[in-house]
Amino acid sequence: MNYSTILRVIGQALVPLRPQTYEVVGYGDCYLVRCRVKQDKKEEEKKARGLAAFLRVWREPNEPPVRENRDHGTSMNVEFLYSMEELKRQDDERKGPRRDSHAMPEPYSHSNTLRAVGEFLDRKPHAKLLFASNRGQEVVILYETDGVRKLEEYPISRLRDT
Repeated sequence: MNYSTILRVIGQALVPLRPQTYEVVGYGDCYLVRCRVKQDKKEEEKKARGLAAFLRVWREPNEPPVRENRDHGTSMNVEFLYSMEELKRQDDERKGPRRDSHAMPEPYSHSNTLRAVGEFLDRKPHAKLLFASNRGQEVVILYETDGVRKLEEYPISRLRDT
């Protein structure tokens, strides 16, 4: 499996959670995914808990000093660990038509952004993903190639051009 497929599958798993931030860390043949989602409903927590690769969920209250405004909700931190077998299984499950063929693709979705990170890594000889994260409208990628670690940062809009 190449990085573009691996990271696309991980991005597709993140889409229903709508994370504010995410990190993907490579550990051999496994990938640890951490994300922070702002939640107003318990329903989203149920979605996260139902995912097969679930490791841990915890909440951090985001309460303002004055308790009058209760619309802020809370942040939920979620961690997943994906093995290559789990990623292959999820990729096989999603092989059918992914969406309306006439619809415009969403270039800034998590799955498309992570797929672009994977394509970036696939073009590098002997690249090994160590870390990838979104930082606002930028993506940070730490990878190793031929024993040398490289840290690169790109605006999401330019990631496919690199």
